[in-house]
Amino acid sequence: MIIEIKLAIPIKDLETCRGVKNALEPDNATAPPQISITIECEDNAIVVHVKGKDVNILTFRNTVDDLLEHLSLAKKLLQQCTKQSVF
Repeated sequence: MIIEIKLAIPIKDLETCRGVKNALEPDNATAPPQISITIECEDNAIVVHVKGKDVNILTFRNTVDDLLEHLSLAKKLLQQCTKQSVF
């Protein structure tokens, strides 16, 4: 069975998107082997696509949850550094 989710989150500008993308890239290396993660900057949004093949639904959910947690952390850090909204 294949499970997938695609998140498109509006973001202020391309430079910020690239910074968030770089911050999330290590998640690709730590994902279970049955799960693939792609992160792109498209049309003023960061787009995260997570796809699992023959993976436990809880493992998939935990992977997505980790990505969202890291995304939230990246947002908070960027807002503190820039003193303005980035998302």
